[in-house]
Amino acid sequence: MTETNTGEQTADGVDRSLGPHIMRRAITSDLIRLGKLDGPRTGVSAAAVASGYEKTWRITDRWLPLARQRSQAASGSAADRARWDGLIKAAARAAEQVGRPSSVEWVELAAHTRELLRALRDTEPSHVPVVEVAARIAEAIKDGTYLPGASLSPARIAAELRLPPDSARLALTDLAGENLVELSATGRARVSAPGLADRFQQIADCLRDLIAAGVYPSGTHLPVRSVLARNLVTAEPPIAAAIRLLIEDGTLICYPGQRPIVRPGHPDAGAQAAERARAFAQLPHPTGPVDLSDAGIREAVRVAQSWWKARLAPHPATLDHYLTWLVAMARHLITQARTPQTRTRTPAHGGCQEHPESQEGREPLDSVIARITAGATGAARAEPEHRVWRTAYLAAAVLDLLKLTSAETDDAR
Repeated sequence: MTETNTGEQTADGVDRSLGPHIMRRAITSDLIRLGKLDGPRTGVSAAAVASGYEKTWRITDRWLPLARQRSQAASGSAADRARWDGLIKAAARAAEQVGRPSSVEWVELAAHTRELLRALRDTEPSHVPVVEVAARIAEAIKDGTYLPGASLSPARIAAELRLPPDSARLALTDLAGENLVELSATGRARVSAPGLADRFQQIADCLRDLIAAGVYPSGTHLPVRSVLARNLVTAEPPIAAAIRLLIEDGTLICYPGQRPIVRPGHPDAGAQAAERARAFAQLPHPTGPVDLSDAGIREAVRVAQSWWKARLAPHPATLDHYLTWLVAMARHLITQARTPQTRTRTPAHGGCQEHPESQEGREPLDSVIARITAGATGAARAEPEHRVWRTAYLAAAVLDLLKLTSAETDDAR
């Protein structure tokens, strides 16, 4: 078989006289050759496997110098450098062959070589280095092209900048390390909102507020993580990180296989319950009519939570209106819940070690009300960049109170 000629090579093994189009054709030619070499190899002889290994390694050896050069050029991007180092390690010839080569390992080697060649082809001039892509995205964030909370699609960025999607993805990974971008567990990216760099600490502070307001009394278990995530309108991983902070500072204790417990005798547990109730009573009332129907309450909750989930920043006056409306709705529901005709029982905390999941799966009414007082007063005094989130989790508590009062009304019937 005639091997692809990549021209005269320099000391590093890479022909610098070839133009980018010819270089791409040479890489493509070797990709085609790889496709003819590997594939289903059940039952092939040991000699055929050994020959396949050698042919694959000859292709790999031809391009490894260029790959190492790409790795050196990527020194400004940690994500890009790690990408190249991983590709090289996976495709390079082993120093010592351990055992007898198998057809499965040969197919895996060919797949790694194919990934390496595709990366080289995609990064041929006029390729834009990942560090420059990251700089362009960072500039677009700073000049307002990408607004705080906006979703960042690698495919869309790649199309706008005319570069491979992998370059955009690696650039976003670098920017996440600089707290300019938030990456979810699934790899989705969005522009970091101001003040969210210390997100775990914010959630930990919020949990401290709830403990101080009497939502989670001394000696009781916290809810399961999924319930906490719903109550705080936050994903579970940040909740877990915040809980670890509270365990480290002694606010919570945790035994293997159990949910965290508010440390018995903790001096802050319930210490601000009365103060928060007074502050809640002093919050301003709406100047106009408020729709206190179930449908009106649910719509206000939906709007407040949609702002946070989409990382939108409503006009401050609009946010203030919704916060005032949610407080008015909460007052209405609290009055309704405490009316004897609509309330058949009020579970108390005394001696109860299983906090939110009561025997009927309902959170105690007093606990929901304490969440509302803590949420409303916390939102009212929060910094502007935190008020959207605080309002969203107040809305979650209002919705829980609506459901609880509706259920108790049904029970009374």
